[in-house]
Amino acid sequence: MLIDGSPAIRAATARRTRLTEWLLVPAAFVTTAGNAFQITAAAILVFRAESTTLAVGWLFIAVSVPQVALALIFGRLVDRYDRRKLCITADLVGAACAVALPLWLWMGGAATLGSYLANFLLAATTALFMPASNALIKERVADERLGKFNSHYEMATNAGMLLASAGAGFLVLAFGPTPLFMFNSLTFVASAVLTWFVGPKPAATGAPAAPDVETAPAVLTEAAPAEPAPPADLPIRRLAMLYSSGNIGTMVSNALLTVLILQTFNKGPGLLGIVDALAGVGFLIGAATYGWFAKRTRGLTLAVLGAIACNLLVLLEPLHYIALICAMPLAALCFALARISARTLLMRASPPERAGRIFGFAQASGLAMGITTTVVLSLLADAWSVPAAFWTLSAVVIAVVSVLYLSIVRAAARPATAKILEASAA
Repeated sequence: MLIDGSPAIRAATARRTRLTEWLLVPAAFVTTAGNAFQITAAAILVFRAESTTLAVGWLFIAVSVPQVALALIFGRLVDRYDRRKLCITADLVGAACAVALPLWLWMGGAATLGSYLANFLLAATTALFMPASNALIKERVADERLGKFNSHYEMATNAGMLLASAGAGFLVLAFGPTPLFMFNSLTFVASAVLTWFVGPKPAATGAPAAPDVETAPAVLTEAAPAEPAPPADLPIRRLAMLYSSGNIGTMVSNALLTVLILQTFNKGPGLLGIVDALAGVGFLIGAATYGWFAKRTRGLTLAVLGAIACNLLVLLEPLHYIALICAMPLAALCFALARISARTLLMRASPPERAGRIFGFAQASGLAMGITTTVVLSLLADAWSVPAAFWTLSAVVIAVVSVLYLSIVRAAARPATAKILEASAA
């Protein structure tokens, strides 16, 4: 953002930035919790109606496909219109879609068809909300605070998902799925209200001198009164793929973990709940300690080493259920460090006027890679073994991250690019 250099305006801008952070983090928490309730309740509803795993699989496909198909288109839309208004619009449309499903069921509609349609439409709103919300963060949060903000943001989203996933099954058994759909609609409304209080984008009151690419502080210093545009030759697509490569591991692991525990280890669903809880705790610890690691490590280094360490630990998980219990929280901690670092790096490198399409690309590419890898490795698990699928997953992710790292490092030879890529992760 371009601001006047006077102390009064700088102080007002700092207060506005802090208020934005305090509003967007709880908005992320309630939205993630509501979505987790929605998809869990819908999956149970579909399974009760059809009694087949395939029917539930089609539900998750219905959630993923719109985001892959529409994220790029909506990302360009985000860069043309007011991001705050688009976030509010997506939230209100999502609230209408969420409440439409219980109304459909009350009118006697088919549960399976209603679940597919409602979650398909909710996924379409997510395809708009994700690039719009990330672009809004880039627009309103100061670059020197992105590391701290992203750690809080990831903690909020994963805490919401963890709490909702842990409680959804019990709540469905106690009250049925309809109250969870209604709750999800209320979370969309709450998110819209919080985003509305962020306020309109402040008008620029001054223009900085054109920066020298060799000496401009860019995104590295807190003392900079204005934010020069990042160099045009930054490898932004590769940074986006580095950030979205985490989707490969999470999507495939979620698909294989149930089979590993119930079939390979021959254990009950209680162990699955324990492992999910340990993963959530590990991620929260990683997000909480991110600031400590970030002050001591460059952003790109932390993103890459965190991803590699996570997938080396994944190699141990299918060996024994004790190894799974021990490795899961550590792997989740490393994943949190890698994800927050990659997210912060991408946000700092993204030009504000292109942030929507950049995060739209990241969302679409991450889901596309995750879906493709999930299908291939699921077939491998059926044809060979579940441990072999886990080991292949680790090899694939480590290879992708390593290739991206080597490709990105080449850009660090250019001084202006190196200023961003070699920055501390803090």
